[in-house]
Amino acid sequence: MQDRTPRGSSRTIITGGIYAQYSGFFPFQVGPTKTGETLGVVRLGGHREAHETGWECAAREALEEASIHVTPIPPPTTYWVEVTDDGTFHEGAWEPSSSNEVAPIVVSTHKEEYMTPIYLGSSRDDPRPAGEAKALLLLRPRDIAQIVQGPVTLEHYLNLGGKAIFKESLPQQLLLQPFPHLRFLHTLLQLHPEIAQVNDDSFFEQYT
Repeated sequence: MQDRTPRGSSRTIITGGIYAQYSGFFPFQVGPTKTGETLGVVRLGGHREAHETGWECAAREALEEASIHVTPIPPPTTYWVEVTDDGTFHEGAWEPSSSNEVAPIVVSTHKEEYMTPIYLGSSRDDPRPAGEAKALLLLRPRDIAQIVQGPVTLEHYLNLGGKAIFKESLPQQLLLQPFPHLRFLHTLLQLHPEIAQVNDDSFFEQYT
């Protein structure tokens, strides 16, 4: 891929997020979209507070939304993608604000106005939906491919062995709608399948 490194310093980090690996699974929030016609599958993350770095924002949101403490994983590289174009990844450098700042694995940008860094991390905590999260999907690479390539309802996902943790009941007949960062993770897993390496299956024994 051609190196078209955007200047991170020219944009403001508004939101941050994380792909948190747990035993080869990635927790994602799931809940009704604004229309109520589909169930959005959304990355862990949210708005950055004034004092936070992008990583600090992502780590806090993972704890608030999924009850997990996360450890950063250095990414194989950093990709940049403009959300208003065709979603093409461009490999490029990250400009850290300090010498010990972790680099994100993908940075989504919006018309040169702001950016959302998404980090790679791991956790050994049991994921549980918390805060405003109604439920979590625990996604393996094949689950991610299935949802992205769709269409798949929540019921079909569960019947095929997909794993989920519910804080509130959700209408299982609704289609799962992959939000952009799930699509990005699907691409990343094709480029770097090693980021889904399994390390501990103990939590998921209760779901088999």
